Amino acid sequence: MLEAIYARESYVALKKTLDAAVLRHQAISSNLANLETPHYKRIDINADFDARLKKAVDSGDVSRLARVNPQIEVDRTAVPDALNGNTVKMEDELLHLQRNTITHSFALQVLGRSLNKIKSAITGRVH
Repeated sequence: MLEAIYARESYVALKKTLDAAVLRHQAISSNLANLETPHYKRIDINADFDARLKKAVDSGDVSRLARVNPQIEVDRTAVPDALNGNTVKMEDELLHLQRNTITHSFALQVLGRSLNKIKSAITGRVH
C-alpha cells in the first residue's frame, strides 16, 4: 500500500523538489565558501531543472517525472564582478539561500501534511 503512495505524482514531485533544494543548498554553501577564491565559477543546480520538473508534472507521467534529476553545474549566466575572475556575489547568494530555504520549508510542510493524513487514516486519530 505504501509503495502506491510513494509512487504518486505529487510525492515524486515533492521528493524531486526537496532533492533540488538540498543540492542547491550545497552549491550555495560552496559558493559562499569560495567567495574570494580567484577564478572560482559560481555553481547551482541545472538551469533547466524547474522547467523540466514542471513539464513532467504537467504530463502526469510518473516515469517521466522520475527521470528529472537536479545536478550541480557551473552557472554559465554568472559574470565575473571582481578583478580576480570570481563570479560569486555574496548578496545574490544570500538571496538564493533565503529563497531556497523557503522552498525547502514549504515542500517539507506539504509532505508532512500528506504523511499526517496517511497516519490519521491508519491510526484512526486526527492530529
